[in-house]
Amino acid sequence: MPSAILRPRDSILASTADTAAPSASRASPFLSALFLVFAGFTILRVGLNPLMLDLVVNYTADQGSIVEKLHPALYGFAGIAVIAFLCLRVTLDAWEVRVVRAMMAFIIGIVTLIMLTTLAGRGGNAGFLIDTYAGACCCALLFLFPPSWRNAVGQVLVCWLVLSGLVGLVEFGLKIRFQPFSETERAFRPIGLAAHPLDLGLWMAVAISFCAATEWSGRAKAGVCTVLVLALGASGARFASMMGLVSAVALALGAVGAGRSSRKRLEWRIVAMTAGVVIVPLVVAALYAAGALSRFESGLDDSNARARVAIYDVFDYLSWQDILVGTDIARVRKIALIYLKLEYIESSLVIFVIQFGVLGTMAFAGLFGWLLRILLIGAKPAVLLGTLVFFTVILSSNGLTSKGSAIFLLMTLIIAFRPAQPKTRRVVDP
Repeated sequence: MPSAILRPRDSILASTADTAAPSASRASPFLSALFLVFAGFTILRVGLNPLMLDLVVNYTADQGSIVEKLHPALYGFAGIAVIAFLCLRVTLDAWEVRVVRAMMAFIIGIVTLIMLTTLAGRGGNAGFLIDTYAGACCCALLFLFPPSWRNAVGQVLVCWLVLSGLVGLVEFGLKIRFQPFSETERAFRPIGLAAHPLDLGLWMAVAISFCAATEWSGRAKAGVCTVLVLALGASGARFASMMGLVSAVALALGAVGAGRSSRKRLEWRIVAMTAGVVIVPLVVAALYAAGALSRFESGLDDSNARARVAIYDVFDYLSWQDILVGTDIARVRKIALIYLKLEYIESSLVIFVIQFGVLGTMAFAGLFGWLLRILLIGAKPAVLLGTLVFFTVILSSNGLTSKGSAIFLLMTLIIAFRPAQPKTRRVVDP
């Protein structure tokens, strides 16, 4: 099977009989330099968000060239892939081969969808598939490096998310944003290093689980998760806050008494639950007193929540052909504005069906689900929980159909925190 990362000049592994990836001591300076470049572009992909890019290029705007529509980090990843193809001989284990194959099938599916929508005259609306989804497959470049190095990338990303949470807390305290966020809101919500308050909430909720997947000490995890929970409350993302709090409690209970006998573990968990009954209300009360939970005052059934449900009425104005094979998204936006009085389509499912039809959406979801299933084989429980939280939260908005780094971030974290498997690796040659 062809791969984008091959050639026998600077071998990552000494032989195919090795049972683990190479240690840092056996890695060449070239591979070390390549890793630092990759790590830099990974941070760039997550840190350089659409708000900042739109200041200099037409990244999310309708106008502009195709070159401007792709995140700059993707060009860096492409350069790394070319260099690796020319200079490295890569070996993959069975799981890594399955991941690469699933990614190739996924990308082929994306290209097919874009070709079909282009032939139908709607190709311009599907550009986010390349930047958000096909670009997320660049995380496969992690397979160039030993598992311990991949884990370091995951830890750096978690630290970046924590930094975003700290910036969000500072913004909340000062009631100013450090990025050019122009949307009008009834209550102030920080964005940290994300592009939107909902993105910040998603990041914080997911980071709680992936923090638990690190090898940090229990005290470090507790301190980091405290920051994440506080930033999550300050973000004003209600659904993300609920999911993040539930996952934090579940992970805390799972960690209490670990390594002890079943009786001791039960005793410790009873004590922890008792303490939680006291501490959690105090934390909630503190957040409420600080004004961080103001959006909960109107409950979950406010105008924003109703708009995300009411948008499904747009299908009443579409034909069966429009629903099955898709139609022009601009036309549907006008229908939503005129007949439903909705300025935005805040549902990824609705956008997918409108652009690609039910048939195209099912094909895309099948390929993406297959890729995720393979990625999660052998994953830690905390990673599985983080993935569940991610999709539960992001499906409540239009995050899956917006340009951003969310999918790349998730897939990178899943690979980075996969436990090293002591299995014989196989060479993948062209």
